[in-house]
Amino acid sequence: MAKLYLIRHAQSENNVIWDGRGDHQPGRKVDPEITAAGYRQAEVLSAHLTHPESEPRQHPFQAKTESHFGLTHVYCSLMTRSILTAKHITDASGLPLQAMPDIFEKHGIYDLDEQGNMHDVPGPDRDYFNQRFPDLGLPDDFNDSGWWSRPVEDDARFLQRMKKVVADVRLRMAGTDDHVAMVVHGDFLDQFVNELMGVVRHQPNYDSHWVGNWTFHNTSISRIDFLQDAASVIYLNRTDHLPNELITW
Repeated sequence: MAKLYLIRHAQSENNVIWDGRGDHQPGRKVDPEITAAGYRQAEVLSAHLTHPESEPRQHPFQAKTESHFGLTHVYCSLMTRSILTAKHITDASGLPLQAMPDIFEKHGIYDLDEQGNMHDVPGPDRDYFNQRFPDLGLPDDFNDSGWWSRPVEDDARFLQRMKKVVADVRLRMAGTDDHVAMVVHGDFLDQFVNELMGVVRHQPNYDSHWVGNWTFHNTSISRIDFLQDAASVIYLNRTDHLPNELITW
């Protein structure tokens, strides 16, 4: 049986200034770093994921034979906040870190003009990643002129991408016993669960900024088990590993 652990990145510089009314805040970064609290969250997360007795919740169809996460693979997006969070996990576990090109946050890399209109930004290039994150495995089709280098992703393209991502993950997990951690993003997580489980996007939940069917705290863990043709949600948005002062959006 394969297990997928979906982990939201640690608190970013944009998270800490977000006011609930949209993205147009002074000081917003196009590809933010994580904060001091975010680094601490990532440290606590990595210790939890590598502890030998921190995951006793086993699938009901399998005998309880282990009580640890037993990660075999760690993936991240090409956004800095995801890489920095995932790197703590691989540093603690000794696993390699691989970037996946399609698990980025909704819209991609973008900036805002004075009127609040989004426009695309190329994103870092291969040299940047090779210098700053030399151990990060880059996708074969990496765009050397900047990994994003495309128009801002609208809702239709986002939903289309998520269909492909979920189909690819199902294929990736099928017939394996892999325990995979994917460090991803809030809107990504929301639609991943919707698409995987066939849940309708309840429109009133999406008419305001950063509101969806599901919400996820920074470094929260959500687990999905893949057994034969079934995908079972074991839990969502667990933050047991964090002390109260480190629970953030």
